[in-house]
Amino acid sequence: MKKLKAGFTLVELLIVVAMLAVVITGMIKLFIYTSVLAEISGNKTVAVGEAQDMLEAIREHNYDDIAVDYASGGTPGNIFALDELNGKGVIYIDNSNPELLILKVVVSWRNKYGRIIGEDANLNGDLDAGEDLDGDTDLSSPATLITMLTRR
Repeated sequence: MKKLKAGFTLVELLIVVAMLAVVITGMIKLFIYTSVLAEISGNKTVAVGEAQDMLEAIREHNYDDIAVDYASGGTPGNIFALDELNGKGVIYIDNSNPELLILKVVVSWRNKYGRIIGEDANLNGDLDAGEDLDGDTDLSSPATLITMLTRR
């Protein structure tokens, strides 16, 4: 009578263990990557919220004083600190038409991994040499809001 051998050989077990190691390593990398993306997405939501808050503050301001008060050197000025993130926001105002202001609010911040999101690499609110990566002479960021404001 023939004896039937039941079970796996050592070579088969080693192949399965190697395959599992590759799969688990890939899954861990995927988990880490999605965690980082979730954190960036949450920060972007907070940054856009802070930019919206600034636009609301500007909207409540006296229309005739907006271009002066929110310009560079004005009070409160065109640079503001973020409340919930380590970063700065910058306000650009196009007042070439006195009856229609074009407002642009750009927010840059540092995430918990030390990466700067936006062009303001030193988070000072000014466009310094080497920061204008897209060549538009303004700071840029994924958290940028542009709106138009007219006299009420």
